[in-house]
Amino acid sequence: MNMKNLLLSSALAFTTLCTVSAQNDPALQPGQMPQVAPATVQNPEFVQFKELVYDFGNIKQAVPMTHTFTFKNVGTRDITLVNVSASCGCTTPNWKGGAYKPGETGEINATYNAGSEGAFNKTITVTTSEGIVMLTISGNVMNVAAYDEWKAKEDAAAQAKADANKKPVKKSKSKSKTTKTTKAEATKPKSSAKVGS
Repeated sequence: MNMKNLLLSSALAFTTLCTVSAQNDPALQPGQMPQVAPATVQNPEFVQFKELVYDFGNIKQAVPMTHTFTFKNVGTRDITLVNVSASCGCTTPNWKGGAYKPGETGEINATYNAGSEGAFNKTITVTTSEGIVMLTISGNVMNVAAYDEWKAKEDAAAQAKADANKKPVKKSKSKSKTTKTTKAEATKPKSSAKVGS
């Protein structure tokens, strides 16, 4: 059998395999290979984050903001933090890879550079030995003048609210001052002797 016939036979066998697989799995398209399930069962819930979404609110342009996402291994075996990647170059994740034993905690710091004005919504993909977890940061970047104006209004409103919540100081009733005589003064004899000539 020459090389040309061997290649033709291999291609025919591959096409037949794909067609049979696609007929057995209605989700597959013709020519698409079936997915092989991983040998081990993954448990993304082993990595429990305190929060999956964080909103910075209004932030000042060109002032990077960082939020720390904390997680804990709540599983029954070690997990490995394999990779952490951001959806764009404007977000930088800082993390420590390696194994985390059951009960151990870790942190992922997500820093947004706030270079562009406007609303943002960015994702951070956390890949562990137990699966993938998606984190999200969002907010609104304002130019410096707009941010300073907004912040001044927010601070004034917060101060007004704090002032309104203060309880008025009770004015104590003024008592007329009376001279009190101590016990020692009361028992002390008064001098009635006149200075004579």
